[in-house]
Amino acid sequence: MPVTPFELFLSDEVQSLLDNFASLLDIRVTFYSADGRMLRRGRQMSNTDYCRLIQAEPHNLRRCVELDADKQKEAMRKRGIIDYQCHAGLREAIAPVHIHDQLAGYLMIGQFRISNSPPACILERCDSPERRKALTEAFNALPRISVEKLENVLGLFKMLIDYIVVRELAVLQGDRLRTDIDRYLEQHCTEDIRLPEMARKLGRSVSTISQFLRRNYQTSFKELLLERRLQRAEAFWQANPNATVGEAAFAAGFSDQFYFSRVFRRRRGLPPGQYRDRRRRQTANSGGAGTVE
Repeated sequence: MPVTPFELFLSDEVQSLLDNFASLLDIRVTFYSADGRMLRRGRQMSNTDYCRLIQAEPHNLRRCVELDADKQKEAMRKRGIIDYQCHAGLREAIAPVHIHDQLAGYLMIGQFRISNSPPACILERCDSPERRKALTEAFNALPRISVEKLENVLGLFKMLIDYIVVRELAVLQGDRLRTDIDRYLEQHCTEDIRLPEMARKLGRSVSTISQFLRRNYQTSFKELLLERRLQRAEAFWQANPNATVGEAAFAAGFSDQFYFSRVFRRRRGLPPGQYRDRRRRQTANSGGAGTVE
């Protein structure tokens, strides 16, 4: 399975949704990462007794692992829900979760049954009447979903996935979003931009970007925008050492020169005019571009 280079962030609401889904249908539902790690599970439902009995035989456990891996690949390839029956007669369904066309993980439901008894091939391999009885009882203890209702269950499963994605309860945090934010601010920091506008352009929600900025930059959109504008002013003076404070403020996107001066002094520790003059002296003394210490 491909490993996503991004960190997957799951809202606490995801756990509540999985718990409710599992309680409603009495079916285990699990959220896996793109590399196969279990991230969340509804009601923390463990493996069924029937599965434990089947997987007690090493070759059966290997078949289970291989089948799940194959179905994950198939679901990713088809970009949809794959409903299948395992060799032991249980039904499962798995679906990829894509966020902005990036594979974020998988949701899986199961196991449940649609028949009234284990497959004959399973029972025929039992080495004792006791094991045969134990397997049959464990199988019948599993939730049964009729063939007629299976389509409705899969429909609810799809709605669960769509809700998680649309509500951005699962979001990818990492290099891609950071790059998108940096690129957008680089291109538009001198304009009169607002967070909702940037979120819309990047295809994210306001809350997603706000959380990302707090988590990765320890700041807000407003403060980050101010910092980028100050950097733009510094770059402007590097290219135009004789420019006035007003010209630098305008070039950096500030409509108010006095506000620019207050922000610059608060963040850089000296008035912008002094910063410009110090840079100009350093440039003259070094015979090239200098930096302000």
